Amino acid sequence: MKMTKALLVSFAFGLLLIGAAQAKDVKPQSFTVVINAYDTTIPELNVEGVTVKNIRAFNVLNEPEALVVQKGTPVEITIDNKSPISEGFSIDAYGIQEVIKAGETKTIKFKADKAGAFTIWCQLHPKNIHLPGSLNVVEH
Repeated sequence: MKMTKALLVSFAFGLLLIGAAQAKDVKPQSFTVVINAYDTTIPELNVEGVTVKNIRAFNVLNEPEALVVQKGTPVEITIDNKSPISEGFSIDAYGIQEVIKAGETKTIKFKADKAGAFTIWCQLHPKNIHLPGSLNVVEH
């Protein structure tokens, strides 16, 4: 009987070690997000009889704009800022609030431990300039 208990304890300990080793082997899901700025000038626009001249639109877009990951997965997001100015990269639910200088590349690491759809946005500029992205963390 003593041998059986020792064997069971050894077996249980072995399973714990295997589980811990497998947990360490979980590779992070990696994404590359490029922040691009689009500066567009329309010399003249006529809409319903009204003519407007020299319209300038400046928009910033995260590409891709939607990231999907399973809950519990380690995440690495490499952000490449192609905008001519510093841009922000924030995901409030995860406490992420980074500033990426023009031409800079930065990697953010975290564990996707909350399920839901979370807005990725720039905390530095007005929200009407940036088209927000999303981090979608799905249950297994």
